[in-house]
Amino acid sequence: MSVPTAEYPYVKVTIDTSGLQPTATRAFGNVAVVGSAGGFGTAVPNTPVLVGSEAEARTLFADVDQTTGAIANKGQAAGPLYRSIREVLLQRPGASRVYAVATDDSGGGPNWAAALATIATAPVQLVSLARVTDPATLALLKTHVENASGAGARRIGVAMVDPDLAVGNGQTFADAADAAYGGLKNGEGRLVLVAARVATAGGVPVSDVAACAMATIAGYQPHISVLLKQVAGVEIPLPQQFTGTEVAQLAEKAILPLLDPEYIAGEGVFLGSGRSYNPVDPSRLYVDVVRVLDDLEFRLRGGLIGAIGNVRIDRLGMEGLRGRFDAILEPLRSARVIDGYTVDIPVLPILETEEADRSPGAKTVLTSTRTSRAVDVIVTVAYAGSVHFLDIKLALTV
Repeated sequence: MSVPTAEYPYVKVTIDTSGLQPTATRAFGNVAVVGSAGGFGTAVPNTPVLVGSEAEARTLFADVDQTTGAIANKGQAAGPLYRSIREVLLQRPGASRVYAVATDDSGGGPNWAAALATIATAPVQLVSLARVTDPATLALLKTHVENASGAGARRIGVAMVDPDLAVGNGQTFADAADAAYGGLKNGEGRLVLVAARVATAGGVPVSDVAACAMATIAGYQPHISVLLKQVAGVEIPLPQQFTGTEVAQLAEKAILPLLDPEYIAGEGVFLGSGRSYNPVDPSRLYVDVVRVLDDLEFRLRGGLIGAIGNVRIDRLGMEGLRGRFDAILEPLRSARVIDGYTVDIPVLPILETEEADRSPGAKTVLTSTRTSRAVDVIVTVAYAGSVHFLDIKLALTV
């Protein structure tokens, strides 16, 4: 007869940490700027680098005076990429992380496709090309975001309209912009086209409107509308600012104008619309909708990966699976990111029914599910977007 285990320490606790697998999380404010360094700086072409400060950007993409630490040649020894990165870093709130890629210019001009290919799997959600307004070059940005998103690395490209865009007789600026950049439209809302008549020097915009708008968007959580969010570092000459009519015309073309609203105190430039360049699918018209869908998709994938290979196709397993959905979506409902949700697992009601009471059709569905090991789940999410327009009828009585 063996001696019983001693009573001390009286209470024994065995800790099992197998259920504490961390859930993957997705950043929402990481950006990438691809552009020409102009032959300046220490950055290696086609190599993404993380830029944390203007000083780092200066070293990487500009020539620095070793005595003063300033950009050499009276500030002229820097290319478009440095200037765009500097403007990205000005935004408050701004991007969580800023990646930059210098193009290889050895062929006589920037190799945009090669540079964009280096960030195909980078953890970024927004991408722009430094100070680029050429529609043909911006088409490469569109192709990049479409291909990367199709491969699972969901992202949005941000492009800008040429401030000096020629407007024909009888044309509005919005008509001219839509005609010139119409090839960039994307039915999934993967591209945002920004317009502002900023000053130019030698045909190059003095302010990178796309980069500034991109960093501004990145500074807000996905469910926050980008409408009337302030953009820093952009100055628009008063005669070149859009009129109210032009703002409405641009928004109707799904082009995002920058403006200085008279009803907002002080001076500042703001995003005048919340739309992506997507007149095709109204359900994905707004930038926040696209970002929320991307975020939800990642949360579901990351939160449910642990169910694969572990959850069994029985009643307890499917109830546990539904609990996993609740764990992902309920915090979003509580935080008012979403207004509500439903989760329907068609096989669960069958499993909750006694085997003897199952219909032949139900038995067939269950057998098929267990044979294929593929469980269908229908998730419906109610999303309550922000107010973008107030239609007020003011009546005066005596």
